[in-house]
Amino acid sequence: MPSASRRRRVDDSDEEAENVAPPSQRRSQGRSNFDASSSSTAEPSTSRAAAAVDTEELRPQPLVREHVPNIRGLTAELKTSDTMLNKCIELLNETAEQVAEAFRAHDDCRELDQADADLRELIDAQAEKAIRRKVLDDIAQDLHTGQQLDDPAKRYKEDVQSALDAYTKQTSRKKYAKNTDYHNLKNIVWVAKEEGAMPPVSDLIPAEPGDEDNNDSDDDIQTGGAVINFRCPLTANILEDPLSNSNCTHSYSRSAIEDYVARGNNRCPAASCMAAVGPRTLKQDQALVKKVAAFKRREEERLIARRQTSTVLY
Repeated sequence: MPSASRRRRVDDSDEEAENVAPPSQRRSQGRSNFDASSSSTAEPSTSRAAAAVDTEELRPQPLVREHVPNIRGLTAELKTSDTMLNKCIELLNETAEQVAEAFRAHDDCRELDQADADLRELIDAQAEKAIRRKVLDDIAQDLHTGQQLDDPAKRYKEDVQSALDAYTKQTSRKKYAKNTDYHNLKNIVWVAKEEGAMPPVSDLIPAEPGDEDNNDSDDDIQTGGAVINFRCPLTANILEDPLSNSNCTHSYSRSAIEDYVARGNNRCPAASCMAAVGPRTLKQDQALVKKVAAFKRREEERLIARRQTSTVLY
């Protein structure tokens, strides 16, 4: 190849690489070329002044009270991402419910195991978002009281990392047993495959070293079959068009509870429950409607199986 042609190709390659380089790199290259061309004529004081300006730009910029709205804006962005995580969890639970119904006769189901693992990852992501929001809220609160943060980035990174390390060290029971979404998934699988009341979620998670040090009360963990009852406390029959009481964990057949409240009663009719009940506390629970329907299907299947057994025996 002629030398002139080779030179043109080299020049073209250099120009293309310069165009592809990030703007910051191109600016750096331009500054280097300018410094090289002017080094012979620039005064030493001018070079020192330029270096001082560059150093000043790299120093952490302090935050003061006027920056609180900016911090609040970052917190709002994190809350927006929470909406997407909640939607993913909702879709995962809906899919798990369909899978559990389809494979209710199987002891093991790889898809449900994967759903459990996926949900744990989503819960971990929620926990991380919550940690980041709290750190930002703490920073905003400090700024609001008049404090100045000379190195806010360092403060944010260190506080977030410390909280994340503490969360990661927790056992699976401590991270997931009290989570409502995880309880719902476990209950979906239990309702589809098992009979009777679901035990506390912590009993369904294998124990790990450190669980014995958990001194938290299990009262708020036991929200499985012990409180989710498919029979109305007023009629003792399977729930029909159920309504749930937002002041407690009990549910009732719509017509029965509406008649109960219309007669002037304002306490939950479930045994030993003193929670208030009224038109404003009664909410329709679509998830419970699906669980009741699944329970009815299983009851019908058991009834058919008992009839077939009786026919064979007699």
